[in-house]
Amino acid sequence: MSLQLSFSIADKTTTISLKGPLNEYSSALDGVEVNPQFDLNLDLKDLTSINSLGIRNFHSWIYSIECQRLRLLHCPRVFVHQLNLVNGFLPPKAEIESFFVPYFSEASGEETSVLFTKFLEYKSVDGKTKISFPKVTDSQGNPMELDVLEEVYFRFLDFYS
Repeated sequence: MSLQLSFSIADKTTTISLKGPLNEYSSALDGVEVNPQFDLNLDLKDLTSINSLGIRNFHSWIYSIECQRLRLLHCPRVFVHQLNLVNGFLPPKAEIESFFVPYFSEASGEETSVLFTKFLEYKSVDGKTKISFPKVTDSQGNPMELDVLEEVYFRFLDFYS
């Protein structure tokens, strides 16, 4: 499956939703422009994977976009990894509004992803990111734990929150 885009415009905000893999075959972003007087929301909830050529293509495209505010929503784990690995992956004006955090239950072996939203589970206070971890349970009521290293996975928030 190739990358698919869907667009919506409301209240001077353009929202682009990405679905599928971001790779060397992801030409869907080529030539996509938005009204520079509008905000841009990128909804990444259905982004399934990203490779090195996809990173390069996305980076070139996102830096070419002119908009008032740039917000990223529903960032999946694969995207968060790139935020932490690639210095300057997003322009400085980019804001992460929400992202998924993986959890795991030792008792049942269940996995889930929990959506963390700005000002609910995390916020910047005096230049430091404060994270509030929700209690997550599996289908049997057992507590679930983070399935990532906290100090590594949340590092991007120091740059994009």
